[in-house]
Amino acid sequence: MSATDHHFNREDREVLWRRIAGHIASHPADLSIVLENLDHWESLGRVHPGPIHEWRGRILAARESQEGMRELIDFLAAPNHDSEPIKSCSPFVGLPLAATPAPHGV
Repeated sequence: MSATDHHFNREDREVLWRRIAGHIASHPADLSIVLENLDHWESLGRVHPGPIHEWRGRILAARESQEGMRELIDFLAAPNHDSEPIKSCSPFVGLPLAATPAPHGV
C-alpha cells in the first residue's frame, strides 16, 4: 500500500457520521437515496438482511414523524460507531456530502 491509498486517508468515522447526520437534517429528501441503496442490496439477496431491515425501519420512522427524524439524526451523530454494528453496514453511500461540514452537536 502506498501513502496515497484511501485506507490511510479515510475520514475519522465519528466525523463522517456527524456529517451524514448534518446532511440528512438539512436534506431529508435524500433519504430516498438511502432507501434505494437498501432496495438494491435486498434485491441482490444479501446474506445477512438484518441490518437492511433495521436501517429501513429507522429511515421509514424518520420519514413519518419529526420524532423519528430526531431519533435517526441523534443515532447517526452519536459517537457509537464501535458499539453499533449496524453502522458497519452503512446505506448512506452516494449522498452528496462534499459540501456538508461536520456540525458540532447536530
